Amino acid sequence: MIKLSSKNRRLLRALYLGLGVTAFPVVFNACDVSTGGGWGAYGMPPDYIREEILIHGKVVVKGTEDPINGIVVHIKDLNTNYYHPIVTNFMGNFYIYVPKKDNYTIVFTDVDDEENGGRFKQQIINLTKKEAEALTENPLTIELEKEEILETDAE
Repeated sequence: MIKLSSKNRRLLRALYLGLGVTAFPVVFNACDVSTGGGWGAYGMPPDYIREEILIHGKVVVKGTEDPINGIVVHIKDLNTNYYHPIVTNFMGNFYIYVPKKDNYTIVFTDVDDEENGGRFKQQIINLTKKEAEALTENPLTIELEKEEILETDAE
């Protein structure tokens, strides 16, 4: 190991201090969202910023109002493709942000057989943009009917 003279040590300290002082604002400016951009400098920002709407609500058993967990919620787009499906939580609640458009088709499906307290019939609802925007104040309440279990299904 090479011993540095006191003059060289002071020179290196000043150099490191200068590099540190200049690097600090550069590094933390990359994440600055106060400029209104909101995007970090880690890649290209999207070409557009889309307006989204929150669709949320609760899925319950018809007649008892008990929450149903494990119900898959799909929202169809205009091309009959589905947005990423979500699953209701233990309180039966679901939350999904989707792009604003004129109409929404929402499909509620029980996919876990009887693990959530029974088999439930699939339900499809349609919402207009105005109805979807009103969900911020009054969330959806979806009542699913239980399917009757036939004797052949029980075997």
